[in-house]
Amino acid sequence: MKKTSKLSNENNELKDENGNPISINPEVETFRHDENLVDKKTLKKYRVHWYQKIPYPVRALLIKYWFFGLNYFLFQMGLGSIPYFRGQSTETFAIATLVLIFVEGLALGAFNDLFVYNILDVIEDYPKQKEPFVIFKSKKLYSLFINLFYGVIVAFLSIYISGLINDAIDPTHGSWFFREPLSVALMMFVIDFALISIKNLIVAIYKRLTNKDVEEDTDYLN
Repeated sequence: MKKTSKLSNENNELKDENGNPISINPEVETFRHDENLVDKKTLKKYRVHWYQKIPYPVRALLIKYWFFGLNYFLFQMGLGSIPYFRGQSTETFAIATLVLIFVEGLALGAFNDLFVYNILDVIEDYPKQKEPFVIFKSKKLYSLFINLFYGVIVAFLSIYISGLINDAIDPTHGSWFFREPLSVALMMFVIDFALISIKNLIVAIYKRLTNKDVEEDTDYLN
């Protein structure tokens, strides 16, 4: 059997049986090969996911709207169907309704603090992008209590206004509209947007009056 190639230790070259070089400096070739390699973990880290092609405001608003609808479905339609809330007399119906709204508001605040705002933080394209869509969020425990209080306000206003609109549509028997998740979630969405916009405006005015740099934080208000 003929020996087809051999390694020359003198010049670090591979030569064929006739002494002709067939590769120059294999270490350089290996380095060049490895230099162009990118591991799968790095590729996955910088890959653009399908949801990142959707503008962030659209993603944020859809997530918030979905949770508003879920909250109404679970508590007003789910919890509200038990006999305690449906079998009340005229004298106690108002109290039972207020209790249900209070429970729904607490749940809404917990959803916001524990789920919604954290999801908005995860899907950010750059830091603080979620700020225009959040009433308050902190890693401190008091953040939960602030959002619980805020949730009760949003729940009460949305249910109260939805009831007024429902009675205006059909004063005698009431209508189906504004008594189901899609329309009531829309009312919660509008009230939440209005209250957060007021908060953002107050924060922007305060920072300007105190001569703080707010260009980055208030671009969304311009």
